[in-house]
Amino acid sequence: MTAIPASVDLAIRAVAEDVRPASHWLAQSCEARRVPAPQILRLDLCLNEALANVISHGGAPALAAPVRLRLHVSGDAAMHQASVTVSDSGPAFDATSVQPGELPATLAEAEPGGLGLRMIRNLSDSLSYWHDQGHNELTFSVRWADEAW
Repeated sequence: MTAIPASVDLAIRAVAEDVRPASHWLAQSCEARRVPAPQILRLDLCLNEALANVISHGGAPALAAPVRLRLHVSGDAAMHQASVTVSDSGPAFDATSVQPGELPATLAEAEPGGLGLRMIRNLSDSLSYWHDQGHNELTFSVRWADEAW
């Protein structure tokens, strides 16, 4: 029996057409590593928001280079974690340092945009950012307890 590696990588283009295949890759990779469905959903929603931000705000540098994705799953008998790192070549942007804006009080006050980072923060158990050699690396993680893992 071949052991499944803890980490797996994928490179995609920073285009809307590659978001769905990236979600499919994430789901299959998580399932192969026994990540529970609720945690896969959380990771997928975060991934979709992160990719939407790269596509919308990364500019020409992000659009010209591959977006690299890495899934890493780890754990022991008590606690497990799945992390996704999104690495892009857009301008440096530390999503962990941006304060989310006020939520609108009414639907009439709502404006498009601005909720993606709030959603990533709310859905993930941890969020980190690193900028190295012209690349943004945003990592979001989910955790779960499962003695049968």
